[in-house]
Amino acid sequence: MNEWWAIAMLISGGLFAGGVVSIAWERVPAWQTTTTPDFRTSFAHTLERVDRLQPALLSIWLASTIGYGVTATGAARTLAGFAAAGLLLILVGSVAWLVPIQQTLKSGTELPPAVVDGLRAQWRRGHLIRTVIAVALFVLTVAATTV
Repeated sequence: MNEWWAIAMLISGGLFAGGVVSIAWERVPAWQTTTTPDFRTSFAHTLERVDRLQPALLSIWLASTIGYGVTATGAARTLAGFAAAGLLLILVGSVAWLVPIQQTLKSGTELPPAVVDGLRAQWRRGHLIRTVIAVALFVLTVAATTV
């Protein structure tokens, strides 16, 4: 049973981490140079594509990491526990901080450019933090399967 948890954990974790890295690598720099209306349109379009997939992958990664941790022993259990705690932090941080910003930016509400720029910077910072943590946690889950 532990192998199935490990497979689900590594596949969903790799896909989630790859997704956030892809956005951080390709979209975030492009958004920095766009005008405010173009940014909001492009941002909303990207969210439409990834908004359902990324939370699902994160949830599967969290659940499978917990499952792996429960069935593992020793260092593997400890590493999986730390990874699960970090994934929960990403989930809570995303819902509490980044999702409200996303909803505001993709709404059709007129916002002054200064407000949009502030939200853009705040979202970028939060997403980059999420990306670094996700990659570190993916490394941690890989390590959990190799100890």
